[in-house]
Amino acid sequence: MARTADHDERRRQVAEALLRTVARRGLARTTLVDVAEEAGVSVGLVQRYFRSKADLLRFGVEHIYERSTARLAEVELAPPIRDLMLKAAETLLPLDGERRTELAVWLEFIAASLTDPEMARIHREATRRVIDGMADGLDGARERGELPAGLDPRAEAVALAAFVDGLALHHLATGEDFGAEAIRAALTGYIDRLFGTGGNR
Repeated sequence: MARTADHDERRRQVAEALLRTVARRGLARTTLVDVAEEAGVSVGLVQRYFRSKADLLRFGVEHIYERSTARLAEVELAPPIRDLMLKAAETLLPLDGERRTELAVWLEFIAASLTDPEMARIHREATRRVIDGMADGLDGARERGELPAGLDPRAEAVALAAFVDGLALHHLATGEDFGAEAIRAALTGYIDRLFGTGGNR
């Protein structure tokens, strides 16, 4: 059991080093040697766990999605659902250094997914889980009367996910009007418009 734990910890150590290196150097300029140096381990150790740079990159993006899922799991499942949806969506915004690093790396991985079928699969599945979760939350809000009966939860979940991604992208790449407080306020405004006053529109 201890050996398995050590193995998993080593993989996490390498994944964290990958995130820091890609965020700093970009995906194209990152090598296994760079990641090994950042992790403070030998190249041979990195290659023991990952046969190629592609394997390492796939593990890295899965690691990002796992951390995002862990943040979502920390959101208290308590009504009103409007507040729950806001808190859950906020976990997806780059509101601290760790999440900004993840976002920078995620954008590099998105480009890679256009030519790597396995990376594309990982991204699609992770996005579907986010949208499924949002749709479930909105469906529950509709059943509780917080949203109109005629609302399409999945369509609204897709729109909300796209809105959050847009805020995150502009925060990282544009700045100016997209600072941390500005994107938090924009998300709050979006949720408020979606739910309306008291859920009766």
